Amino acid sequence: MKVRIPSYIWQDKEIELEFPENWEVKVLRMNGDDCQALSREEMLKAIRNPIASKSLQKLAESKDSAVIIFDDLTRPTKVGEIAELVLEEIKLKEVTFICANGAHGTFDREDFVFKLGERIVENYPVFNHNPYQNLDYLGETSFGTPVEINAEVMSYPLKIAIGSILPHFQFGFGGGAKIILPGVAGIRSIVYNHGILGGWGTVQKFRDVHPTCNMAYGRVNEENIQRRDAEEAARMAKLDFIINVLINTRRDSTHLFAGDVVEAQRKGAELAREHYSTPIEFDFDVVVANAYSKANEATLATWTTICLKEGGTFVLVCNPKGGQVSHYVHGRWGMRKKGGTLYLSPPEMLNKAGKVILFSEFHEKQPAFEVVHENAVKVKTWEEVLEELGREKKRVAVFPDATIQKPF
Repeated sequence: MKVRIPSYIWQDKEIELEFPENWEVKVLRMNGDDCQALSREEMLKAIRNPIASKSLQKLAESKDSAVIIFDDLTRPTKVGEIAELVLEEIKLKEVTFICANGAHGTFDREDFVFKLGERIVENYPVFNHNPYQNLDYLGETSFGTPVEINAEVMSYPLKIAIGSILPHFQFGFGGGAKIILPGVAGIRSIVYNHGILGGWGTVQKFRDVHPTCNMAYGRVNEENIQRRDAEEAARMAKLDFIINVLINTRRDSTHLFAGDVVEAQRKGAELAREHYSTPIEFDFDVVVANAYSKANEATLATWTTICLKEGGTFVLVCNPKGGQVSHYVHGRWGMRKKGGTLYLSPPEMLNKAGKVILFSEFHEKQPAFEVVHENAVKVKTWEEVLEELGREKKRVAVFPDATIQKPF
């Protein structure tokens, strides 16, 4: 049996996995996988009929400039096609783009072209967000988070954001106010939101993750304490308009929700609950989890080990050319001094597997963002994977894009 899965995000290639004919192989797809890409006209219609907001044209009428905040390369959003429509709608000469990289390090020109397209990068200024400098302090949320926001963002009279709504382990779902906090927030704000409120990272040594964040992945949304905190921060930052999309496993924008930063995300999350939901089964000998949409945060694919029988084999397919993202708070910054204030070690759920195989063309001795345990077998070809699995008959589950699929 042959299974084709997407890989090499931003190059958008496919790879073929061939299994022995006598193996039982099940491809577990999310419900929204067959949804088709929106046409230009369909996207424009949604943007022009916003949720709980004035139209972009109305918002831009009395403004002389705008900032467009966009999600970074840890998210699969095809921002460029949406940004071109926004530029047509607002018709402003002075527009600056800010990458909402939060605590994810920085990105370069090639990265910005992947996200925005060559035309925008050539004709508009595009900047990384710096969580350590160039920040305006706006006060505190009701939860006590000190809100420091990118000063360049705050200097524009019209603030627009573009991103996607995807399942998220901490927030339940992404999208909405998350593009402000952590997207363009200072490191103090991010650490407070993720650590003090959420209870993630090294904080877990001393207390449990907040109950509204624990097992939040694709299950909670507005009740999540980190989201509620971020929404207060987005209101304080006076974000005028947001555009959020849902995607399929080809990164196509299949649904678009535009308007108010809270209300548009709410509408999108309602549909996202079903869209990304994946009917699952259990007790597989082998689980093959493809990390595609969020390949540079490949740990997000490891939830699929719940489908593995105890002691089975977990195969992680992961081909981001740039490797795993640098993460200032959750990542590793050395071998002896692990670094990030809220450092996250490889997921404990990997312990269920008797063997972990990392199938990648781009191996790193020690990625900045932890992917798998040190004892994982690292291979570069599918033939090597099969050698590690052995030839005896097996029951196998394949997840085409485990970084956006969810089991609930």
